[in-house]
Order: sequence, then C-alpha cells, then structure tokens
Amino acid sequence: MLLVNYDFDEDNGIIRDKSTGERCFIVYKTGAETIFEKLSQIFSQGIEFLLLESSRAAGKRMVDSTEKEAKADIKLLLSAYTKRFTQAGFGRIEICEFEPEKARMRFRVWNNLFAEMRYGESTYCCYVEGLVSGLYEGVFHTAPMVKEVKCIGNGDPYCEFLLTPKVR
Repeated sequence: MLLVNYDFDEDNGIIRDKSTGERCFIVYKTGAETIFEKLSQIFSQGIEFLLLESSRAAGKRMVDSTEKEAKADIKLLLSAYTKRFTQAGFGRIEICEFEPEKARMRFRVWNNLFAEMRYGESTYCCYVEGLVSGLYEGVFHTAPMVKEVKCIGNGDPYCEFLLTPKVR
C-alpha cells in the first residue's frame, strides 16, 4: 500500500517511488545535517517553524494521495505510515497507545534521525512533529496538540510523542 519501494532507472539516473510515482533522491545524514545547518544559519530561530510547516504539509499531502478505500481502516493506515517512515530510514516507530475514538496516540521513535542531528542545544525533532501533525490532520480532520515527552537529544533511549486533539 504505502510502503517505501523504489524503481531505479539506471540509464537516466532517476529514482522513482513506486507507491506515489514521485521522483526522489537519497540524502545522507551528513548531507542533511549540512542543509539543516545552513538553513539554521539563514533562518535562525525560524528554522523550527520552517521545518514544522513544511513537514506538516508533506504529512497532509501523504494522506491526500492515499486511496479513499485505504483511509477507511485507520489502524491499517497507521501501520502503513509507520512502516513508510521506518523504511525511509528516519527511525523505527513503536505505537504505544492508539485510541482512534479519542483521536489520541502515543508513539516512540527509536534511532530518530532528526534527534541525532543538532543545532546548538536543539534537535530537529520538529520535523517529526510536523509530519505526524499533517498525517493526524489528514486522518482526523482537526489539528493535534503534539508533545514530545522524551528525546534522544536529552539522553533518553528514544523520542516519545503524545498526540491529542487540540482544545479550542
């Protein structure tokens, strides 16, 4: 369904995601660190907002591009999205709690790539926060409250996030 699976066209030097049909490329961690570092220098404190909003849009786009039939089973959809995140090399997701009727979820990211990359004392976990916010909004049609309760960057063995409906 939404698993990461690529076609490599060696003659033309193109990698295409089989699930979405989109052209993509591989970025090594050191390359991503350099990109994020330069963005941090340019945008200073605004880097978190930039990453949060761009990854949130990516999460919403992922849900929007999912077939309507696949959206009917939220647990199956969640399983597919967590596998896609893991297969993309961002880290392994473990769902600790999921209560779809309350739109509540707690999950862990082991080996979170974005927590391993740092700028000053901060990490880029805002990327994960934005991505799951977009997925959440696409599935539950409401904005979530996202709280990172543990972080590899603070010495925890994993990053842990809690998502609940935003109280208005």
